[in-house]
Amino acid sequence: MKKALILLLTIAVCIGICINLRGNRKETTFQKIYDTRKSVSFTELYYAFTKNRSAYHKDYKDIENFKQLENDSQLIADVEYVSRRQMHNIIETEVAVKKIYKGQCDKRIMIYEPAYVLDEYEEVQLMQPKPFMEKNETYLVFLRKSFPKNGQYYIMTNTILGSYPRNQEFKIIERNDKDGKVIIKKEALHNVELVRVHYNKKFAENEGVTNNIKVYEKTLSLYPYFKQKALQKYQ
Repeated sequence: MKKALILLLTIAVCIGICINLRGNRKETTFQKIYDTRKSVSFTELYYAFTKNRSAYHKDYKDIENFKQLENDSQLIADVEYVSRRQMHNIIETEVAVKKIYKGQCDKRIMIYEPAYVLDEYEEVQLMQPKPFMEKNETYLVFLRKSFPKNGQYYIMTNTILGSYPRNQEFKIIERNDKDGKVIIKKEALHNVELVRVHYNKKFAENEGVTNNIKVYEKTLSLYPYFKQKALQKYQ
């Protein structure tokens, strides 16, 4: 009887611990933290533009021309924002697939947007030059499969050239860096397609990232033509 009582108490304690851990998982608190952040930090964007990039999802791929973007993409589709959460220190954006031009996928998929929110930061940390996908907007996306390998998770084929809003006029915000970082208010990013950071030459040389910044600038310069080409071809 005593052993049975101890066993029951042990099981009860384990269940309590599991419930507590589940309640504190990042996805249950993400929206609350995200909503309280008033600004977005575009953190050292040049790190996204190197072939040796150390990243969870390898979301940067060097693209030389529009045909390569098409060929290297496993899925080309129109999508619309549904919801957003954070798992494993990266933000996952759920989208509804409206039309498929290449490949096959579920009606809803997850797209990794390289960003995260943490209690210790006052801003949302975004590690790409494109602001988050917005509600009430259709995006033409060029994607590659990512893990988990269940046909639902994808990354942009290129961190800049992998998505294009259909209903926005081209709008870009330009800022000078401060030690590699730029912080912008959330409301100022509405209907913005790109954030162009102008890096101080001396800073780039000191950090040893001059070549990364050259690739970053080159990729940014391709965006207007790629968008025009993509929206004309995929209608």
